Amino acid sequence: MKLFSGAGRRAVSLVTAAVLGCAAAVGPAVGPAAAAVPAPTGLTTAGQPCATAAPGPYLSPARLNDAHAVVLRGTFDRTGAGAAPRADFQVWDVADPAHPQQWLRDVGERSDEVYVQLEDPSKQLDGVTYAWRVRVLDGADASPWSGTCHFTVDRTGGPEPTVTSADYPAGDWDRASGAVDTPGNFTFTSASDDTVSYRYRFYSSELSDEATWETVDAERLGGPATVRWAPRAAGYHSLRAYAVDRAGNSSSYLDYYFVVRETRPAVYSAAYHDLSPNLDYNVGVPGAFDFTATVADTVSFVWRIDGGGPSGTVPLTSGRTVTVLIAPTHAGRQTLYVHSVTRDGTVHPDRAYSFVVDNGPTVTGDPGTVTVGSSLRFRLTPRAPEVTAYVYWSEYLSLEERPVTKVTVPARADGTADLTWTATEFGLRGLRIQSRSADGTLSEPRFHGITVDGAMPTLTRTGGDVVGTPATFRASTRMANVTDYVVVFNGAEASKRTYRAAVDGSVTFAYTPTTPGFNSLSIVARNAAGVQTERAGEAWSATNGPLISSTHFPLNGTGRLAPGVFTFHPRVPGATAYEYSVNWSPYTRIAARTDESGTLTWTPPAAGEYLLNVRSVKADGTRSMSVGYGFTVAALPPPPVTALKAIGGVGSAALSWTLPAILDVDQVIVRRATGTTAPSSPTSGTAVYAGTGRSVTATGLASGSTYTFRFWVRDRGGRYSTVAPSVRLTGTRTTVGSNVTALAYGSAVTVTGKLVRADTGAAIGGAAVQLYGRRKGTTTWTLIATATSNSSGNLAYSHKPSWSLDYKWVYRNSTSYQGSESTLRTVGVKTTISVSLSRTSVALGGSVTLSGKVSPSHAGKYVYLQRYVNGRWTTVANRTLSSTSTYSFAVKPSARGTYTYRVHKPADTDHLAGYSVTRAFKVT
Repeated sequence: MKLFSGAGRRAVSLVTAAVLGCAAAVGPAVGPAAAAVPAPTGLTTAGQPCATAAPGPYLSPARLNDAHAVVLRGTFDRTGAGAAPRADFQVWDVADPAHPQQWLRDVGERSDEVYVQLEDPSKQLDGVTYAWRVRVLDGADASPWSGTCHFTVDRTGGPEPTVTSADYPAGDWDRASGAVDTPGNFTFTSASDDTVSYRYRFYSSELSDEATWETVDAERLGGPATVRWAPRAAGYHSLRAYAVDRAGNSSSYLDYYFVVRETRPAVYSAAYHDLSPNLDYNVGVPGAFDFTATVADTVSFVWRIDGGGPSGTVPLTSGRTVTVLIAPTHAGRQTLYVHSVTRDGTVHPDRAYSFVVDNGPTVTGDPGTVTVGSSLRFRLTPRAPEVTAYVYWSEYLSLEERPVTKVTVPARADGTADLTWTATEFGLRGLRIQSRSADGTLSEPRFHGITVDGAMPTLTRTGGDVVGTPATFRASTRMANVTDYVVVFNGAEASKRTYRAAVDGSVTFAYTPTTPGFNSLSIVARNAAGVQTERAGEAWSATNGPLISSTHFPLNGTGRLAPGVFTFHPRVPGATAYEYSVNWSPYTRIAARTDESGTLTWTPPAAGEYLLNVRSVKADGTRSMSVGYGFTVAALPPPPVTALKAIGGVGSAALSWTLPAILDVDQVIVRRATGTTAPSSPTSGTAVYAGTGRSVTATGLASGSTYTFRFWVRDRGGRYSTVAPSVRLTGTRTTVGSNVTALAYGSAVTVTGKLVRADTGAAIGGAAVQLYGRRKGTTTWTLIATATSNSSGNLAYSHKPSWSLDYKWVYRNSTSYQGSESTLRTVGVKTTISVSLSRTSVALGGSVTLSGKVSPSHAGKYVYLQRYVNGRWTTVANRTLSSTSTYSFAVKPSARGTYTYRVHKPADTDHLAGYSVTRAFKVT
């Protein structure tokens, strides 16, 4: 929208004159010499003749063409021109002629036209008037300049116009004005002096589909325009208007709202409703119609039904409404026209009331849902006189035109008929049914909706994904009395197969893909009458490409930004190599192993999504299909160790674990802390282990203390597992005791003890605790037995020691508790010495032999014979024990009396001292 005052227009004319007067100043300072080619003529600007004076035509580039460009054209006489002339256009702002734009364009080999599209909006500015001229460059020569043309760029439409009407002023329902068919004037006024026309559209809520756009010219440039218009409906109306400028730009729009007064009477009938027919009424059956006045002083209503129907006049004697009984004379859609007549004789506009008189037959019987191949039964009852037959046809859901095939069913004498209809196809909306009278008159068609279930077969497939392996299909359908199924494979008519249905109506068949790639089938079921179901189908792909698996990069899952392994297995025998491509890179070949499988160790270059394509290759170079394997790689931490196990020992703990299935394990880091709280990081607590092994023994653990161990996995990228499992061994305390501390050889000692938690003192029941013994004088401990603690944690074991022992209880090998061992409990074992007398009485001068054995054997050791004299034992002899640990003493007393003896074995390293029982004899 360009606005000019008179002074502005004069200024433009003066500038234009100045430019034209000094044309030599525009363009190159030194030009080519004059040539034989004349100056271009026939100049046009955007298809309009050259305007030799400013401002020229007003142009809106966006409205000119798809390029939004001003097109400049001209012609020239190319007689004598060279093979490759060029058009040299100059375009300048008339307010700045010293800075022209230059546009050089080649001219076609046989063309005599110069042409340019000014597509750069930065060089065709809104509101600017431009001048242009053109010449032809022919090698070093140039034609004279053409004449100068002008145009003005106008890209904007400006503000909206205003609308006024004295006949239909703006307002709401309280300011309704005018009436239907009463014309009124509407005046458009522009806010711009550039307006040449107005574009408008009247809208009625009652007749919304009838709104059309119209154009009216302004009385003068920038002036108003008036249109005269009569409403065809009452109620809410709007007027939308645009002002259009010289460049064809539309302004913003204005909406003008007004309400047209209602002067048509209101019409209502429940008998003959305007929306749907009332089947209680028919041709010749009177129905009540209510006419209600909408204007004051209405004295009567005049009515008529189109198509030669009845008509009449009815007075309004009181109130605003009168009821009229009207009997339609024919069937079908018809319109009742009613208008009011007021006391002064004014005839007001007609109210058009459209309704349908329905004399179509009544249809009763089965519900309207049926499976293809099955039948529905209907009773047809006439609603028209002298019916002798019925005509019906199918109505389809498809928008495609289909031929209408009508079927006639004769009526009985009473006009009724029975219709058995079989669903032989699907895609129906229903049936249209008409009665036909004896004179051939057809009633209104009755629509009876029917839904036909196409009984599309249900199809399942098992297998067939690999070339050469069969696919097994099972199909069934809801259609009754199925006899067979027709199957077409891969769309080839030659592959059509017919399979007999089983007793239950299903079918099972097989198909083996022989070539890799896409496979498909379509299937229909048929009954004995040849009626087919809706077609079902399945498409699948059979491949001969290899199987791909990877624990490091799971299919459709996420793997780590670390090396991983893929394993390939061929689906067809004879693979000697595999070729793989990652993200559509060139294929790389790797050799197959002797079992024809392949292994690829691959390191992702970065995080992201990847597609691995793999194909197998035979020795003859034959390649399988490529199989795609998609996965995602992310900078994930390594997985933790699993199968974590700790076994408590005495002062130590045996720890073991399973490494994660990754290739870039740098270290398993094990840290411990005293107590129940695990180390919080790979550098806290006390170091236990750092390496790539699967077990370690933690040593230096204090007896009775609780220890908690935590495990981290670190990969070669320095990332730690986010899950750091831990294990705890609770400290224990074990005590030892016995019922005796010394006993004779061959007797038993009960070694006792107790196992408790070190932190709470609570008993540990059901635990296996080992009893060890160490022979006095030695350093070797020997496992004597394993006892199980009772619910109170108590331990007991009865043992017959052969020599003096140090006892201790040792608790270990628990996955819940740290081991511990008791202090020592020493139990001494005394040797046992048997003794016997050769006689208990001997004459003076005779001798008595004392003999016996020492247990356990102490062969080669000394035993001593002791006599009890004057209240004390005195050693009188000694002997070395035989190899069987026996001894013998011969005693020959020198005086008469009673003699008392015993045998003594002194203590040694592993036995306490032993004494035999005393023996006495008499010397007479």
